Order: sequence, then structure tokens, then C-alpha cells
Amino acid sequence: MWQISSINEIMMEITTHCNAKCPQCGRFDIFGEVLKDLQIQNLSLDIIKKLPIEKMTNLEKIIFNGNYGEPLMHPDIDEILERFKDKKIQISTNGSIRNIEWWKKLSNFKNIDVIFAIDGLENTHHLYRRNTDFNKIIQNAKAYIGNGGEAKWQYIIFKHNENQIDEAKKLSKSIGFKKIFFKYSDRFLKNNKFNVYDEKKELLYILEPAQKQKTIHEYSESKENIFYTKNLFKIKNIDQEISCPWAKNKKIFISTGGFVLPCCHMVNIMAGKPIYKKLYEKIIKSYENTNLNYYSFEDIINSDIFQKLLPESIKNKPHPNCIEHCSPILSKNKIRDDERKVLNI
Repeated sequence: MWQISSINEIMMEITTHCNAKCPQCGRFDIFGEVLKDLQIQNLSLDIIKKLPIEKMTNLEKIIFNGNYGEPLMHPDIDEILERFKDKKIQISTNGSIRNIEWWKKLSNFKNIDVIFAIDGLENTHHLYRRNTDFNKIIQNAKAYIGNGGEAKWQYIIFKHNENQIDEAKKLSKSIGFKKIFFKYSDRFLKNNKFNVYDEKKELLYILEPAQKQKTIHEYSESKENIFYTKNLFKIKNIDQEISCPWAKNKKIFISTGGFVLPCCHMVNIMAGKPIYKKLYEKIIKSYENTNLNYYSFEDIINSDIFQKLLPESIKNKPHPNCIEHCSPILSKNKIRDDERKVLNI
């Protein structure tokens, strides 16, 4: 269960605006068009200011990530960062926005750790991080790190950039990144190819997993062009013995619309998965009762939703997201944990 005084970490998606067009991002349909049910909005600054930080006596860290958006596109980002100046802050960004002067100024915050998502080098990065500028990202990173900012480089390995790992390591070291870490894409869900289309819905190129990667589609022994969950949910006891790592580690998620969610994975109910949303509503009874536009953070955390309904659902009938991401038998988190050991290159 969650308690206000024990919450250790808050992850927020503060905007669904984004400058990039990453093909496998949850904000897009298969043709790269923004999902029709995704609300393009910013998390209210007023909601952020009203969070009872003073009552969260164990709160250590704030994470700004992007399930659907780029956090640095929030118009009030400077004021938001100032609000949490006494906490550790982690920002995950594509790094292709804001100017050099802004990045130099950001380095004055000694409580901030920035993760730059750079998936390759100048001739490959754009294949996944579409609409971003590799050279601008590197300039911004140099400005930030060169003025004392702390940063890490996240590199998603695909077939098209796996031969650049050693070169990326050298570049990372020369710029001054604290570390560079590697991961595989967990979004080859129907097969081991992902088509990328232009605005006319004509095929541009195909993304493929790294040669050594075994995808979730393969692990689940799914048929070609069949979504992997069809097989996953048939695995014996797949919904048993699930433990929520977010509850265990005292973490909580706040969405752009102001909804308090048990984890970052549940945010996919916001767009593109109406059935998942209905199943979540069935568990918590009232979706609106988790909205910070209508209820205080403290009231939401202390409600039956977080004290009873969600914990009981894990034990009795887990939401599909809980199975997909946290089943100890086969899940994205289990695969990712195994991959970290392999990719500690």
C-alpha cells in the first residue's frame, strides 16, 4: 500500500507535446499519426504547486519522463524545476530542443541528472529519433556537461546502429557523460520488423531488432503479425505471484491529465487502449476519483483505490498491464532485467 509519508519517488509526465516522431512511441498509430484519443496538453502548474511535498517526508526523487511527450516542451519547465530544487531530479529528454544558453543555465541546478536519448551517431540517430537534430543534441549536451551538469546517455540498440556502440562509447567519454547505457527496444510486438511511413503513408524503411536480441514476440512464441499478448495471456499461471515493484519501492505516477496512477505502465490507458482503460475502471470503480483536478493528492492516496482496490487486484485479478510488465514468468520487466546483464558491454 501507498502512504503519503512513505512515498520515495514521483514520476510525472508533464506534457504530451513532443518535437520528435519516434516510430515505436505510444503516441502514434502504425502510420506515425498521433492517436486520435490522445489529449495534447500540459500538466497544470497549479496541480504541481499543490502537491503536499512537505508531508512526503521520505520523498527523495522526482522523475520527468515522456511516455507520450517531451518534458522540456512544458512552457513552465523552469518554474517546475525550481519547485523541486530540494529533491533529486531526473529528466529524460531527446535533447533536441532549447538553446545552448538554456542548457548552460540548467547546469546550475546541482540536483539534476539528465538522460539524453541518443540512439546512434549522426548517420543513424535520426532513423529512430525522427525530427530531432543529432548535432544540436550534441551541442546541447556539451553546453550542459561543460558547465558542470551531470548527464547520462541512453542508447537503444537496433540492427542499424549496433555496429556503432564502440564509437558511441568513445564519444560519450570525450563529451563527459557520466555513463552510457544500452537497451533493446521492447516494442517489436507483432513481429521482428517495424515499418516506418512518411506523411503519405508510404513505406520509408523498416526498423529491425539487434541481431543478438530476442524480442518479446519471440519469447512468447507468437505467430507472425499476431500481437504477442494473445499467447502471453495463455501461459499457465502467468497472472500468479505478481508483485508490484512500484508499490514495493514506494513510487507513484502522475499523468499529464492530472491522474494519479500506480505506475508508468498504466499510463497507456490514456490513449490507444480503450479496453485497458475499461478494465482499469472496473478495478478502481471511479476513474475520475484519481484526478488531481478534483481531489487532493492526499485524498487520492488515502482512498480505497490505493489502499484496497489496487493491492487486492494484484493478488486476485491483475490488470493486463500488470501481467505484461511484471509477471515473474514472462514479462517486459523480466526480459529487461536479463538484458541489462547482457548489455553491460
